[in-house]
Order: sequence, then C-alpha cells, then structure tokens
Amino acid sequence: MPGTTIRGEGRESRNDLASLNDAFTHACHFEHENISSFLLDRLIALDARLGSAIDGGPGRATFLKYLIAEWAALAFIRATPEGPWQAFVMRQIVCAIHDDELARFVRGLQREAWLLGESSVDFQVGLIERATLQDRGAFIAALLDMNPALLRRRPPPHSAAIEFAFTYAKTHLLPLLTRIWPVPEDLPHASGMGNLDVVKKWLDASGKPAQQALDTALAWAVLNRHFDVADFLLEHGADINTQWSSHEPASILHELVFHDNYAGMQFLIDRGIDMTIKDYRWGATAQGWAYHAAKNEKMAQWLGEAEQRRKGRS
Repeated sequence: MPGTTIRGEGRESRNDLASLNDAFTHACHFEHENISSFLLDRLIALDARLGSAIDGGPGRATFLKYLIAEWAALAFIRATPEGPWQAFVMRQIVCAIHDDELARFVRGLQREAWLLGESSVDFQVGLIERATLQDRGAFIAALLDMNPALLRRRPPPHSAAIEFAFTYAKTHLLPLLTRIWPVPEDLPHASGMGNLDVVKKWLDASGKPAQQALDTALAWAVLNRHFDVADFLLEHGADINTQWSSHEPASILHELVFHDNYAGMQFLIDRGIDMTIKDYRWGATAQGWAYHAAKNEKMAQWLGEAEQRRKGRS
C-alpha cells in the first residue's frame, strides 16, 4: 500500500475527500462505531484500493475496532496519516514498540516501505523518540539498519530523543541516537554523561554558568546516577531544592519516584533536600507522588521513614 491517500473515481473533490477522512478520524476518536462504520463504507466506495487492502487484510470489522481501540497510539508522535489505511499501519508500528514486539515492528516497516522514505521522516523521528522513552534500543537499531531516509537528511530534523535519554535516564541509548544527532556540548549534558573532567573544565571557564544550567546538570547527574558529578555541582552552586522537573515545577525527588531510583533519592536526602517541597499542579510532596501517582506504597513508606529519621537526627 503506497504512502499516499488512495483516491477513487467519485465526483467529490480532493477537499471533500479530506473532509470525509477527518470526519472518520474524529468518529473513531470519540468511539462512535456506527458513524465510523458508515463513513468507512463511504470511503471504500470512493476508493477501491482502500477496500481491497482492508478486505484482503484485517477485514472491516477488525480494522475499525482497532482504530477505535488504539486511537491514542499516535498521540505525541510525528504521524500525519493521509487516510484510514495509513493511520492503521502507523498505529500498528507504534503499538509494536509499546508491546515490545520487535519482529512485528520489523515486518510492518518492511511491508510498508513508504514509512522508510523521505515523506515519512517525521514519523521515523517519532518512532525513535517513542522507543527512547520506552527504553527499546533494539527497535531503534532495527529501524536504522533498514536505512531510513532520516539517516540521509542533512541537517537532521529536530528531535527530543537526546533530551529524553538524559531526562528519563536512558543514556545507554546514546550510541544509537548519536548516529543521527550530536550530544550538545554543555554543562547539563556533560553531567548527565558522568564526565566529571569535562564538568570541571566547564565550571573553571570564565564566568559562572546560569543557575538553570547548573540545576538541570544536577538533575541529570542524579537521574543517571553520576553522584560524584552531582556532589561537584552542589559544591559549585547547584540548588538541591530546585524546582526542575521533566514536565512541570516539582523537585528532583519527585522525578526520581517514577524511576524507582532509591539510590538517587537517598543521595538527595543525605544532602539535605527539602522533602516538603510540593509540585505545582497537585500540591503534593514526593511521598504523595509515590503513593497516589506511582501507586507505590512501599516507596511512599520508605520516603516517610527517611524523613522521620532525618528529623530525629536534627
């Protein structure tokens, strides 16, 4: 199936067909199965090749149920499907990453080779970002081994993959990611990689680094368990109580809750982090995040006991 919208011989203009596609997409999004089914039949009536692909593959009922069930699979990913078949295929590829099914991922890309072409470079970037977030290095390697157009784009398109690797403690994926994007030469990235010699040189240069750079460097060092670097940064002005967080103002301790990183939490507690800091949105401490957001009662209890022990020593 080509990577362009399949069009039939009906009288509808291209704009009319685009509107029909949009209506179908929204009907699936809001789980209006009857309306989705009606619109899909109309699209197939206009497009015999679309009908052949669906009827010769999953079948209309399965095709429709899958799009409705997995409508959110393409959220926060660079996917711009031109029609129902493209939306179906892209969702299958993304769900293979989520389900950790490498063989299905590879088969899907090999079968739909247009996803490796120049017109799908943004989608290729999105796949790498999603694989980075979910620590699926084998999927990134498999995609790059298929020689996608992304590898030939100069300069490479913008991506958050490198930032994700540092923010979510996935720096072991950098050898794959740097085949496309270089690691920025700055203090936070040197800290996140645990390169203390470079960090020292950076801070020895003339002029004091911006506080935000210091705090981000501290967060990435702790998240990636480079505690010698974190200590050095604290000695040179990093704020242990910074409200740095990957999404919204909270604290590094809040962030560590979702990484199950007890060593990082202990490091911060031992060095006096304020455990009463509350996040911006919910007004909850890191202990509250552990209990209510991460659903980790053991961690919440551990944090509470750590705070009590520290109070007992003061």
